[in-house]
Amino acid sequence: MPHVALVVGASRAGAGHVDVLRALGVDVRGPLSGRAMVADLGALGDPDIDVVHIAAANDLHLPLAKAALAAGKHVVCEKPLAMDAAGAAELAALARTSGRCAAVCNTYRFRPLAVDLASRVRTGELGAVHLARGSYLQDWLLLESASDWRLDRARGGLSRAVADIGVHWLDLVEWTTGQTVEAVAAQLGQLHFRQTEDHAGLLVRFSGGLQGACVLSQGSAGHRDELEVSLDGAAASATWRSAEREELSVGTYGGGPVVHTRPIEANAGRRELLRAFYGAIDGNPSAVALPTFDDGSRQVRFAAAALESARLGTWVTVG
Repeated sequence: MPHVALVVGASRAGAGHVDVLRALGVDVRGPLSGRAMVADLGALGDPDIDVVHIAAANDLHLPLAKAALAAGKHVVCEKPLAMDAAGAAELAALARTSGRCAAVCNTYRFRPLAVDLASRVRTGELGAVHLARGSYLQDWLLLESASDWRLDRARGGLSRAVADIGVHWLDLVEWTTGQTVEAVAAQLGQLHFRQTEDHAGLLVRFSGGLQGACVLSQGSAGHRDELEVSLDGAAASATWRSAEREELSVGTYGGGPVVHTRPIEANAGRRELLRAFYGAIDGNPSAVALPTFDDGSRQVRFAAAALESARLGTWVTVG
């Protein structure tokens, strides 16, 4: 039976979901305004709609996802899953008991060379991975004149750079290595007296003894949208950068890096995540595990721990 999706969120993210869904042959309703939807949830009563995509502002994720799950719909939600850890934990618990498929849009784990990197880790090509390095750099909020709803804590949340882009780096490291975050030590900085952080330096401790270091910035001139993850292992190191999405660099001791290339489309991550999501609904598991609401809840706790670490000047456990 064909799927019918309702997309909530009329901004660029919502339009991106609509474009991919139509390319996949999914019947799409919307995109609808998130605020209008919260005010009137009647559309969720449509029995033809079986999937709800939430691409609205962050403060609407909790009420929309909660209502969609209660209505018996499968749910795809942009990150962060919720504005705070309590809300994210509530959604994760609801998803576990709902019998429905629920995923967070951590799209980078579906990029083909990120999948390649994970495979090299799991087959032992890198050896035991002891260090994860990387960054996520943007420049769209460098100028004081920049304006966006994410700058408003009431709509975007208490964390911005960590919760918005840092969790993509975190998700890639966790998924490729199989180790989950345990604690973080962070320093944060704001530009133009803003309410939330524009840049961050993070030291991260993962399960199994893996250490991590990451730099985040939404005010780095000349960097449009660049994620980098590097994994150092006992036998080899590997680096993937979204800016060179068709290249994966692998180096061994005493030798120069070998660059592996393959042609890749720009929107492959979102497309493959949604393809996997609809496949899971139909009982066809994906080779790349879907990012669950439990993953999304841990990411919200990670951002909260980074804020607390910066405030206290010490390591903070990700509870």
